[in-house]
Amino acid sequence: MKNVLDVEKSRRIILSSAPAWRTRGLAPEKKAEVRDRWRLEVLRLRDAAELIDTIDTLATCGVARELGERGWSREWPPIPSEARALGGRWPGSRNGGFPEGIPLRLPSSLADQVLAACWHTSAASIRKIRQWREEYPGLVPPAAAPGPEVLHELPDPLAEYERLAANVTTVGVIYRSGIKRGIEAAQMLSAARYPDLRSKTGVATDPS
Repeated sequence: MKNVLDVEKSRRIILSSAPAWRTRGLAPEKKAEVRDRWRLEVLRLRDAAELIDTIDTLATCGVARELGERGWSREWPPIPSEARALGGRWPGSRNGGFPEGIPLRLPSSLADQVLAACWHTSAASIRKIRQWREEYPGLVPPAAAPGPEVLHELPDPLAEYERLAANVTTVGVIYRSGIKRGIEAAQMLSAARYPDLRSKTGVATDPS
């Protein structure tokens, strides 16, 4: 992720060197106007996923694409307060993730859509998992999802749990998939527009 962000930052520097954003020789007020127009242009490019030079932009782009691929980019019914309190880790959640935490600031509307989509597509299995736990209080499912060979050897109660857990989607799953999609999107942007930047970084600076 760091590599693709570095390339996109370099691409931003190249874009900032266009004549429209030059401030040398301008009066202070004109310089301020140019800088503000450049700031707004960067925001526009990020919102349109035409410049992916920050972690937040990368994640927003990728998460939105992940929801679209799943057919989840739509209005969802309200979620119960329980779902918001659990924060996306509910019954059926499994261990896993990135080796290091990645702090993200997604638009609140997108974050709410992810939470609602995960909850409503998982709610039926979550209820059944709770019933399963009531029925088999002494059984402990594997911490991580087992592979096909292990799954085939599990006794019926645990195999049933795995079938139910496979239909539970957590917020973390969407975010991790979104990060991967965001990386792919950034790579495609940079390769298509500035292929020579895949192994280089810029040395110029933004308008200042």
